[in-house]
Amino acid sequence: MGLLTHLFYPWGLLLQAAAIIHFIRRRPDTYWLYIILFLGPIGAIVYLFAEVFPDVGLLNQSFKGISRRKRIAALELTIRDNPSAGNYEELGELCMDDGQLARAREAFNKAIAARLNTLDCFYRRGVCAVLLGDAAAALPDLEKTVAKEPNYDFNRAPALLAQAYALIGEKE
Repeated sequence: MGLLTHLFYPWGLLLQAAAIIHFIRRRPDTYWLYIILFLGPIGAIVYLFAEVFPDVGLLNQSFKGISRRKRIAALELTIRDNPSAGNYEELGELCMDDGQLARAREAFNKAIAARLNTLDCFYRRGVCAVLLGDAAAALPDLEKTVAKEPNYDFNRAPALLAQAYALIGEKE
């Protein structure tokens, strides 16, 4: 057996290194460390098959998340049955994240028409308006947001309000 070990020399160490790194991150039972160290590459292979490969199946669920566009389509169907402000607000946020600013602004308009008490809708509608180049329409929303909560969105709201004023000043 000692004669064949030189053929597998670098790969055995790489297997052991991968097994030890996984062991350090996951912290399974301590006896696995002894198996990896004392049995060498064979112990690392046993560890990988016993502890790592069963977890690979769990990764599949992580990558199966609902895509944004599918969620937008599902929300549009839900809105037909339940046109609530919360559904419009979520649709606006998803459209905004997807770069569909005009659609997002329209969704925030409908959310505000249904319920006038949340700052987030006003702020996000103002953000959409600024990004669409309509700073004049963004001013009332951003002013209302900053008036009620000066540090809204980690001080981004006052900065965006100043940017909107600057954009209006450049046009005049």
